[in-house]
Amino acid sequence: MILLESISFGLAIFIGWLVLDYAKEKQWRKEKVAESFLVGVIGAAGWAAFDLILLL
Repeated sequence: MILLESISFGLAIFIGWLVLDYAKEKQWRKEKVAESFLVGVIGAAGWAAFDLILLL
């Protein structure tokens, strides 16, 4: 369950960050997609860590 929640949260962050970057620049750039992906991964890892801490 923790893994599914973390992946969902990371995906939501990735999509949201990507949409905000596109709204600012009106074009897709590889580095912005990579940055969005990295932020999504960090957010998912943080969510999973937070969830695990709460379980202890």
